[in-house]
Amino acid sequence: MRWLLVFSGVLACAGRPVSSSCPVQISPPTVVVRFGDPLRIICSSTSDQIESIGLESMYGGEKTAGVSSVVLNITSVEHWEVLVICFLNRVKVGQCSENFPVTVYKAPDRVSISQPSLTAPLVEGETYSLKCDVVNVAPIQNLSVHWYKGEKILRTERFHGSSKAPVNATSVFNLTAQRGDDQTRIRCEAQLDLDLVPSLPAIKSESRAVIVQYPPTFAQPENKTMEFPAGGNFSLDCAATGNPTPKYSWQVAHAIQLTAAKGNQSVWAPSFPHPGTYKCTASNTRGSATKYFTVTRAAGNRTTFGALVGVFVFLAVVISIGGLLTLTPNGNFSLKGRPASSAPIEMKGALLFHHSSLQSCQACWSWNSPSPSLSLSLSLHRLSAENKMGKDFLKWILALCMFCSVSGEGCSLILKPPRVVVGFGEPVSVSCEAARPVRVLGWESAIGGVSTQRDLSVQWKVDSLIDWIEEPICYGVFFTAPRQCEEKLNLVLYKTPDSVSIRPVNHNGPMLEGKEYQLLCEVQNIAPVQYLTLRWYKGQTEVYNHSFADLTSSSPVQVSSVLMVTPTKDENGAQYRCVAELELGPEGPRPPPSVSSEPLNASVYFPPTFLSPQPEVVDFVVGAELTLNCTASGNPTPVYSWQSSNPLGERMEEEAALSSSSLLPGTYTCTASNTLEKKSKQFIVKAKTKGV
Repeated sequence: MRWLLVFSGVLACAGRPVSSSCPVQISPPTVVVRFGDPLRIICSSTSDQIESIGLESMYGGEKTAGVSSVVLNITSVEHWEVLVICFLNRVKVGQCSENFPVTVYKAPDRVSISQPSLTAPLVEGETYSLKCDVVNVAPIQNLSVHWYKGEKILRTERFHGSSKAPVNATSVFNLTAQRGDDQTRIRCEAQLDLDLVPSLPAIKSESRAVIVQYPPTFAQPENKTMEFPAGGNFSLDCAATGNPTPKYSWQVAHAIQLTAAKGNQSVWAPSFPHPGTYKCTASNTRGSATKYFTVTRAAGNRTTFGALVGVFVFLAVVISIGGLLTLTPNGNFSLKGRPASSAPIEMKGALLFHHSSLQSCQACWSWNSPSPSLSLSLSLHRLSAENKMGKDFLKWILALCMFCSVSGEGCSLILKPPRVVVGFGEPVSVSCEAARPVRVLGWESAIGGVSTQRDLSVQWKVDSLIDWIEEPICYGVFFTAPRQCEEKLNLVLYKTPDSVSIRPVNHNGPMLEGKEYQLLCEVQNIAPVQYLTLRWYKGQTEVYNHSFADLTSSSPVQVSSVLMVTPTKDENGAQYRCVAELELGPEGPRPPPSVSSEPLNASVYFPPTFLSPQPEVVDFVVGAELTLNCTASGNPTPVYSWQSSNPLGERMEEEAALSSSSLLPGTYTCTASNTLEKKSKQFIVKAKTKGV
């Protein structure tokens, strides 16, 4: 019975401020002990008027008379809330005391990373909520959790609370996956920060490897212009970084034809390179990237070329004149007076000349020769099959024409603007211009196709664009090689969503503090989805964003995003919303089009919580009004009840605070309760000791 009264006295003193009028101190000055360990405390005083000195706790007490110190030995600390009271009785002064709280700690049983497990690849640009679970640790207010990437600290979270007993704690770290995080390792560590225990080791979670998938990216610029030397080595480097490893495909557009290079190779060395545009596409499951090589022929010696052209022109004139002089009335040639065979030359084998090649040769001739009236076709059709010299000259002329036919100007189509962003149903207009003379210039399109002859500009125009698969292409047919080429318009047709809504998943009604929930944001009919970012807000603070760059649909689709939340009591009444934002690039509207959901008001239920849960000791003065305030926060709103050895009025038993001048010394217990839990607090009303 004696120790019960002592324990009540210990609780009564809990939470009281330290009095400077009682000259006592304890050793050690700060008491920290592991749960289950022994504890030794010494209380001493330097006063010269000591009648007796003592120590009291729930584990017992010690008291000595006529000495200046007393020792309390506790075999094993097995309570989480321990208070030690050191009291001093002084001659003619009376008793005074000091309260010394004891910190009882326990290292966590386990520390682990959950949600997600990081075993599946992460997608670059997306944010993932990683959770570090700390199991059975005390006291919570001394706990800190550190997040590591390799040996670098990413985040530190310190916890707050009033519980002395072991609890479970969770730290959340939002990781936005970046390609630089690939193959790094993530872990978390739980640390109890306690005075006098500096060597308390941190408890580590397992280390998890991070795999990040990202689309191909070229190490060098995406577009490159280069020359290839005559007879020199020539290669195109399309190497790209990406995860998974990119695969490669090539397309080549030049004056002769459009071909595709075979094989999956990042570096290609064409056996017979031609001037033109070489297109390389690197792709993986996360996306693709395209690189263009504009290849030109190295500038040659124009003097030598002019001399060669002059020689061939002279030979052609000689052959033509010789043919006219030896022409017989029946249309055959005659050399040295002997009639030649009447059979005309049959253009076969190496001398076969395709009609299109002849046109190219004539065009080249007219471009390089100062005498456009010369006719090669006359000599070609009049030469005798027996004229070996004529055949040899013909071979040289054909070779010259073939060289000329593939050494013309590059394709020069210019789109203004080259990229267009237009809203669904809005008008659009784009101009295509040719930088050199053109035979036919036009737009190939399902809507608004148009063409023109000889003009250097043609316009593609649509009053209301509603075709989701429209891919307009400007094409040109030229007089010189390359004869045909085309440019595809980079067209982005967008549509803001019909609706954006937010709701809890598999849950109705208020949320419980500390429990995990999912909030779902749904977006209806938005395009193109690859430009969409869903932004989650709590109040005015962005807490998460979700992009859809890995999707490729150009027509409207429905998408959704999930936000994981673990509410606290401070979040009661918070508003969540999600915003669908289309980031369409510099050609798109500013600010980017966005549609917000209606806010979701979070109602969080939590048990009653006292501002100061420790027992309070109140001095009793006869006739003075006393107030015992038991107000607690909680949702639902707590209801109150009082118990005491002294009689209370019926109305007073349901109040949050007792205020009366008729309260008597004794113990008053207040209970605050709601649908979740009951919490109690004690008030000890003591008669004030004379002289203290």
